[in-house]
Amino acid sequence: MQDDATTDNQGEHPTMDAEDWELALEPYDGFPGQALTLGFHFVVLKSYLVIEPLKIQEAIASLDLGMEVLFKYTQFHGVAYSLFRKLVQGQLTLEEEELLKSLGLKF
Repeated sequence: MQDDATTDNQGEHPTMDAEDWELALEPYDGFPGQALTLGFHFVVLKSYLVIEPLKIQEAIASLDLGMEVLFKYTQFHGVAYSLFRKLVQGQLTLEEEELLKSLGLKF
């Protein structure tokens, strides 16, 4: 079986390279003000990790908050909302109900 970078070494995270950053930040093309603001945020997070190591928890909390905000821009957000609507309208299939239960939802 071939090695799969997405499933092998699940405890390890590869270092992001320039191409990863290009892909991640491409939506900022044409929005220099927002790109500058993100740059300021990167510097603050870096200072928490390098200059003020006692603020590592603040850096982690900031990144967690960023992930929470980022969530609404993903397809997960739409799928989750769709499942929520089906649940409250009593329209979940048995398979969807089992899936939600397996993910830890209680209803």
